[in-house]
Amino acid sequence: MKKSLVSLLIGASLAFSATAQDQAGGNSESAEGGMTTGAIATGVVAAGVLAAVISNNRGSADIVDPVGPAVGCEGTDELNADGFCVGSTQTVTGTGTATTLTTVTFTYAPQ
Repeated sequence: MKKSLVSLLIGASLAFSATAQDQAGGNSESAEGGMTTGAIATGVVAAGVLAAVISNNRGSADIVDPVGPAVGCEGTDELNADGFCVGSTQTVTGTGTATTLTTVTFTYAPQ
């Protein structure tokens, strides 16, 4: 903030010191559409305020995730990183004399 104020003061002093205007041929009118000291000073002040705002934009904000409906899986199934529920079940496969207990994994969309 101090740097911004110093630059604002220096810019304003430069703007106010540039007031000498040459007028050719004794003409007392200023150039049409020329810059005036007031316009220069206003521009310097506006630039200083803008510089102060930009340099002080280091604030912090608490970002809160929007609260949506609860996403859940059935029973003890887990929600994986891709957003799908992963479940498993054990199935007995085989014939009458040779049976095997097989784990089957499945995925589904959470509700």
